[in-house]
Amino acid sequence: MTEPSRHDGHTALTRAVRLHAPLLPFRAVLSRPYGAAGPGGGRPGGPGELSATAEAAVRGYLRRRPDATVVVLGEGLGTSFQRLDNGRLTWLSVLPAADAAARRMVLPDAPRRHTVGRTGAGADWPALVGAVERGVVVALPGAPAGPVAGVLRDLLAVCAARFPGGALVVDALPRWAAAMAYPARLHPAVAAVHTLPLVAEGRSGGRPRWAPRLVVCVVRFAARGAR
Repeated sequence: MTEPSRHDGHTALTRAVRLHAPLLPFRAVLSRPYGAAGPGGGRPGGPGELSATAEAAVRGYLRRRPDATVVVLGEGLGTSFQRLDNGRLTWLSVLPAADAAARRMVLPDAPRRHTVGRTGAGADWPALVGAVERGVVVALPGAPAGPVAGVLRDLLAVCAARFPGGALVVDALPRWAAAMAYPARLHPAVAAVHTLPLVAEGRSGGRPRWAPRLVVCVVRFAARGAR
């Protein structure tokens, strides 16, 4: 399989989002143990879950593309599928092999929900996504392991090249790290980059509490031929 780092469009996007940090191998996205989603709040079922803010971003994409594939990297035992399932989407949970086996024991595969095991050394999960023309939204439940700049740059490049018209949702990302994604707007494959405030777990005085240092970063990719 051709490595995503060599896929068409990767080099140009890497230049656009150059962040003066070494390029980290893409395996860092999948190297953390299941359930270790990084810091964050507002998770319905604990670590590994997408926050309510991130789920809302995914749900917004699904309103436009109800038959899309949702890919969650490092989901662990997250149960976002139950809350986001619209009866039409396809769900792909990508984890290291041992963690994928653990997830399948608790949450067996179903016709539209699948868990796949991919070792940290490989980045071939994009090839498992079918019907890309129906839409693809990739979600990461927390800040990636390792140097954040390199991981984000690599993940942006892979998604932009493989999933035109898709979206990337990175949950519970420190504000300073989310700012690193903004230069990607310069690339023609990227339609928009924006951040959403993260709602912390619990409420204060009947109102939602915000996690001021964390945000959800949402990147939308241009449809092929749109620019």
